[in-house]
Amino acid sequence: MKNYSSQVVRALRKFQQIKQIDFAPIIETTQSALSKIESGHLELSASQWLAVCDKFVLDPRCLFSGKIENLGDRKFKVEDCRRVGGFVIPKDYVHLMGSTVRTAYPLLKFMRIRLGEKRFEAFIKSTGFDIDYFVIMNNPLNLKFIEHIVLFLISEGALSLDNVGMILELSQFKDIHSSILHDLDQSQAIESATKKLLSRVKHSYEQNTIYEFIGEKEFVVAKDQDFVQEFSLSPEFNEFRKKYNLSHFQGLDHLVTGGVHKYKIKEIKNGWMILNAS
Repeated sequence: MKNYSSQVVRALRKFQQIKQIDFAPIIETTQSALSKIESGHLELSASQWLAVCDKFVLDPRCLFSGKIENLGDRKFKVEDCRRVGGFVIPKDYVHLMGSTVRTAYPLLKFMRIRLGEKRFEAFIKSTGFDIDYFVIMNNPLNLKFIEHIVLFLISEGALSLDNVGMILELSQFKDIHSSILHDLDQSQAIESATKKLLSRVKHSYEQNTIYEFIGEKEFVVAKDQDFVQEFSLSPEFNEFRKKYNLSHFQGLDHLVTGGVHKYKIKEIKNGWMILNAS
């Protein structure tokens, strides 16, 4: 099992705005050893890792997932944001940050796999983001950054609007939504599971779109908030958003029912509807 201690420690330290010389004593090591840990040349001991988790209230499992699910005590809200913790947000992406890294996580993972680590890192560097920003799942993003990823992948031939479902095939639903699965009883009806998932969207995923559970057939309505129009999103990206959204509901159904139901999209003004097509 891969150990992600280097990137988790780097992301944590940068977010907390702690210099290496000041962070090293927290894990009872030297600055030189910490530098080796952050560069991947040395692994944390079990006691060092537990000290980090205790100090910063981390789930110890992030050592092997490479994801810090929640960091910081800020409330998620749509706003312009130039800095998040110690991370500086590139000026092209500071406006109306209504999404999160958690929302984009499957897409980022897909990009890593399809393009390879070097090209993935080169792309992130070209946007001006620090790659460690994407270790922290509740860090905010705006839609223009996610659109940039999607259009780049399409231009590279790595993604098309006909294979959006492939993105979630490379990431298990349990991996994508690990932060909320304790709220989902896999023995419950799909309607109840969907309501629980939707209740967490605005707090944990995104606030660009308002989701409402309707019923068994006209399953879910998704309507963009008025500010989304300010982004002038491309038709390709808006189509991607609908299909990406559809694949998440299909994934939830597979988890809860084993894939009994099939869903389809119906376009509506400023949004879409997820219909139960079973």
